[in-house]
Amino acid sequence: MRILAVSGNLDYSGSSLALFRFLKAAVTGEMADRHQVDVLWAQRGPPSLKDDYAAIGIPVVLDAAASAYDVILCNSILTGPLVQRCAARRPVVWWIHEPRFGADMVRKNPAVPDAFAAAAAIVFPTRWQAAEVYREWLTRDNWMVVENSVAVDPTPRPRPADMPAGQFTILQLGAAELRKGADLTLKAVRRMADPRVRLIYVGPRHPNFMPKLTDDEASRIHFAGAKNESQVAAYLQHCDALSCPTRDDLVALAILEALQAGLPVATSDLGSILETIRHEWNGLLSPVGDVEGLTTNLARLRDDAELSRHLATNGQATHRERHTVERHRDGLLRVLEQAAGLSW
Repeated sequence: MRILAVSGNLDYSGSSLALFRFLKAAVTGEMADRHQVDVLWAQRGPPSLKDDYAAIGIPVVLDAAASAYDVILCNSILTGPLVQRCAARRPVVWWIHEPRFGADMVRKNPAVPDAFAAAAAIVFPTRWQAAEVYREWLTRDNWMVVENSVAVDPTPRPRPADMPAGQFTILQLGAAELRKGADLTLKAVRRMADPRVRLIYVGPRHPNFMPKLTDDEASRIHFAGAKNESQVAAYLQHCDALSCPTRDDLVALAILEALQAGLPVATSDLGSILETIRHEWNGLLSPVGDVEGLTTNLARLRDDAELSRHLATNGQATHRERHTVERHRDGLLRVLEQAAGLSW
């Protein structure tokens, strides 16, 4: 199958990284030589993934003829204006990652709403998006759910230098911003008032979250910045809990990575997250925006090793049953093949 994947971004963010991981799974291993893929980049942001694509034999191009492909995969709501144009030439699968803020983007761009009907298929990572976020534009029965996946390399790694031993270390993974609840994790750690607790933010720092730290806090609260996949794996192996009190998100890749790595999760009860996380079975939930509830859950993970082991074991089972790369790859390839009128 000849696939043209259209992406606005090539950075190490959620939708860009999800696309790269899917395409890598589609052209390597048992899938090698079955699919020809080009990535059409709309030149938004830095081309951080360009070398990664080159390493797996996928060209990144700045122009392409739609007629040269069997199917076009448009990645994220950012490619909405292109969906209609591409659909006039080849079948288009539109992979929409964005939660509620994506609906705001649709409303601001009058060219985008018609794209929902033009696409041969629309793929959402969660059913919540179709039921709650984009429902007003889904005028055709052309959408389906393919849950996201992750595959963290389990190779043992040394403890990161900014993680002293003997402390309970909370990880917040992903962009450090208000939408992701970075401020709520900080407030929870402050409420815990425990000198043994350390907080590390791993991911790019957004300008809307620049808190002032006391000297004591600065010794225990660290902004590590963006890290590559190998470095992220080291944090997942050596931290004690993941905090993800997001206000608007899907089942964040950070949550799925923590589940796979056996890291217990404290997260918000946003509708998308409820599709994967069950309270006290494979994670701890607190209401969106509830600092007190998040504080309680993080303190429970600090104080109850048996609970943490229980959540970690069930979290790894959840990953194996629903969020492996192979399951996701096969599901999305099946949608692309059906849109293209192909069978393998």
